[in-house]
Amino acid sequence: MSYLGDRLERPILLLDGECGLCNKFASFLHSKLRDKQAVQFLGIESEVGQSIIATFQYDLQQMDTVYFFDGMSVRTKSSAVIQCLKMMRFPYRCLGFLVWLCPKGIRNLAYDFVAKRRKSFFGTSDSCVWDSFSSNLGAEK
Repeated sequence: MSYLGDRLERPILLLDGECGLCNKFASFLHSKLRDKQAVQFLGIESEVGQSIIATFQYDLQQMDTVYFFDGMSVRTKSSAVIQCLKMMRFPYRCLGFLVWLCPKGIRNLAYDFVAKRRKSFFGTSDSCVWDSFSSNLGAEK
């Protein structure tokens, strides 16, 4: 967290910028947010993304997942998705509550099932559509 200092004005969703599903989810999420400025999107592969992840506990750094980082805590897998859903407009926001009702172990099994197959189902991308954030943050240093 020291990399960002107190520059973190809003939560960051770190996602696999080369994953078609991740990019589509981020685009869908952004279009349905209650506040378009509520969350910042960043590719895990970017320099800034790697610097942020390097501040996490070692076991979190080793995960192949999306990260929802709010400056104080890091959520991964289905918990990160739930945080995203909670930021969306109605009726999508209700999905966050419904998914949360399911036990975390079962949620994460479903997440892992999709995550393991995401690139074959949804394809890949040459770059993260959200990496423009990375250059803006780097300019503030």
